Amino acid sequence: GLATAIAIVTGVCLAWFLHNRQFPGKRTAGALATAALALPAPLLCYYLLAVLGRLWPWTRPGLVAAGVVSTLPWLLRAARTSFASLTPAPAKAARSLGASEWRVFARVDLPRAFRPILAAAALASVRLLAELAAAFWIADPRP
Repeated sequence: GLATAIAIVTGVCLAWFLHNRQFPGKRTAGALATAALALPAPLLCYYLLAVLGRLWPWTRPGLVAAGVVSTLPWLLRAARTSFASLTPAPAKAARSLGASEWRVFARVDLPRAFRPILAAAALASVRLLAELAAAFWIADPRP
């Protein structure tokens, strides 16, 4: 749950930023943010836990970090798609009335994109449980 909550906050904010801002390297940043989708998920969790095992050997911080890395690309992809499907007129109207970017995000864009992001979060958390189960199964030393 904690990993999913961290991934939701990070993924939604990053997706909104990538959707609404222009900067050099935007395409590269978007590609790197979703690069973990190309890797097999149980192996990603297993190797991340093995690397973090030196710092946090199979403890809560290591599992949360693995969960965030695993669910963040899915949530980022869903949030970017959700923000891209919104019509820009309400956000432009709010900006023209003097609303700050944070207020436009919190009061205009996020409520309209909330349901698809919530559905993606539910799917990502279930997928995370399956990935961690597979990682534990791969790491189990018993025959």
